[in-house]
Amino acid sequence: MSDNEQGPPVTFRVRYGRDTFACRGFLLWEGGICYAVADPADDYSAYVPDRVRLEESDLELKHDAASGHQWYQYHGFIVVPYV
Repeated sequence: MSDNEQGPPVTFRVRYGRDTFACRGFLLWEGGICYAVADPADDYSAYVPDRVRLEESDLELKHDAASGHQWYQYHGFIVVPYV
């Protein structure tokens, strides 16, 4: 994948203190490790580090038949330390 290409889209949940946010971004594989990179346009991206490590086994490929759009949904939680 070249530097200007993004990986497949992903949705994931972030827990920050007592609050839970649904976030969007894209997947990045580096050295055999899967990361989610938050979309900077997402309202909650300020709570998420630049990239977070994901367990590939918790990813599910979703498909919207109407639009033909595909994305991954992460079923785990990303826990961000409350500061």
